Amino acid sequence: MAYQNTEHIAAGQYRVGKQIENIYQAYLGTCLGVAIYDKSKKIGGMIHILLPDPPSLGIVEFPEKYASTGVPLLISELLNLGARLENLKATIAGGALVGPVSQQDINLDIGGRSTEIVVTFLETAGIKVIKSETGGFFTCTLELDMKTGTTQIKPAWEETCAPQRDFSVPRIEEINDTIENLKPIPQTALKILRMVQNPGHDVNDITQELSKDQVLSGKTLKICNSVLFAGTAKIDTLKDAVLLLGEHLLIQSVIIASVNNYFKQTETSGYSLCKGGLFFHAVGVGATAEKIAQISNRSTPKQAYTAGLLHDIGKVVLDQYISHTSPLFFRDMDRYNKNFLEAEKNIIGITHCETGALLAKRWDFSNALSQVISHHHTPEKAGSDRDLICIVYLADMIMGKFSAGFDLDNLQIQSLNFVLKTLGLTPNDIPGIVDAIPLPVFEKNTFTTSRKDAL
Repeated sequence: MAYQNTEHIAAGQYRVGKQIENIYQAYLGTCLGVAIYDKSKKIGGMIHILLPDPPSLGIVEFPEKYASTGVPLLISELLNLGARLENLKATIAGGALVGPVSQQDINLDIGGRSTEIVVTFLETAGIKVIKSETGGFFTCTLELDMKTGTTQIKPAWEETCAPQRDFSVPRIEEINDTIENLKPIPQTALKILRMVQNPGHDVNDITQELSKDQVLSGKTLKICNSVLFAGTAKIDTLKDAVLLLGEHLLIQSVIIASVNNYFKQTETSGYSLCKGGLFFHAVGVGATAEKIAQISNRSTPKQAYTAGLLHDIGKVVLDQYISHTSPLFFRDMDRYNKNFLEAEKNIIGITHCETGALLAKRWDFSNALSQVISHHHTPEKAGSDRDLICIVYLADMIMGKFSAGFDLDNLQIQSLNFVLKTLGLTPNDIPGIVDAIPLPVFEKNTFTTSRKDAL
């Protein structure tokens, strides 16, 4: 038996290789995936494209993010490895209108425009497209077997769903028992979260509270002494950590360390296609919400980041049930065109928003965080804090469309007009927001697995 590593290609990245046995794989929604291979030389590569073009002329810092600059870069790298242009064959996938589709999606047509640019360039270069499944309305995976050049395009959830089995809708008492038995976010972190929501909080008080938890203190110091701050003096005290990190990064480090442990309690498949997928999505929504807050000036970036990171906490509870019924769950949405909350309600009897609200109450979250957790799918129904909820809604939607596969939640799109109007944005602002998201957000959503094949 032989083992092949499956290497995930995150949005805004590409990989090339020569005579290797890896499988390159990309989860694609609105993004476009392009695989190119020379069978005679066993040289190939894959690129995961975010947007059609760079937002402005001039030097492009990350050409691999865009169709117009990324595909020429990929081909150049393949030729440098020894591939012959006349032997290259391409497969294209993605560029979909993911989830419920709005007029804004159709007007922007980000995936469609990326596809047109790629197809035109490949035709001009004389590279034959042997397989193409673009557009449509589904999230897919594109795979390139670097040993053979074989490519596959499949629905993203198809290969990882657990076998369907008999399932009984859990009673509310069982949901509460699950909440009780899960390892909670540490009290120190919860107290710091509450302190941050208070406009009069003091960073010295936060540091003092943090010092009471040895685990969180240790993780904070570990971050300070990581490669992120390479070249600085070794940090041995929390006081020095505060001076180095600053309040914003200090709070992020505490929250991330706590939330990561909480999300680790999810199963391998359920709401996500990989272990840790829910946490990856949470971090991405947090970082994207932070950017939207800066652009719209409708919330503090710190509050937006925290709200984005915590918006889906209810899924950790429900994943204990969803992980065993995912085929039923996702096929139910596909077959009957149900939205995400309807499918949850129909199969489990409660939504992750409602479950998250139970957690938020138990953990004494601020009203703003509770509102985000309860209404990030339905911002127009919120009683307060609509700006913050709209920021998280938009961040969640963007991550779902451009970092597909890790969190299989599709927001109902009917709220988008309301959200954009509330934030003072237009659909034309969305590509700029996507472009402003730091690439490490997408790079966090990477993993490597092993696949066993018969020789």
